[in-house]
Amino acid sequence: MRVRHYIYDSERAEEHVDAVLERLSSRDEGIEYLDVAAADDRDDAIREAMLTVRESVRIGTSPDGIYDDDGDPDFSAGVLVTQEPTGRRGLSVGRAALEALDEEVDSGTEEGGSDADER
Repeated sequence: MRVRHYIYDSERAEEHVDAVLERLSSRDEGIEYLDVAAADDRDDAIREAMLTVRESVRIGTSPDGIYDDDGDPDFSAGVLVTQEPTGRRGLSVGRAALEALDEEVDSGTEEGGSDADER
């Protein structure tokens, strides 16, 4: 599995976000990070984050975990976008991102991916 993006909100981050960021920092692949709280324009950052999510989902709907109670995008739980060797992308929202990274290490399938995987 190759990690493509990690989207989060550092101002309202849930407790597992720091652990995900720590695990990602040790990977030697080109991960794109988007902290919507650190952006010059928060609205633009949220639009960019939602575009990334939609590109990853393609067919289907965005996971409920990225919306707050009012139905607005909320990246405090963090969203991990991954890509399998077949090119299929997946999303892990919240603590599931940490679990996906842990499962990968436990199963011994951690890999950095290659540029040949990109489309």
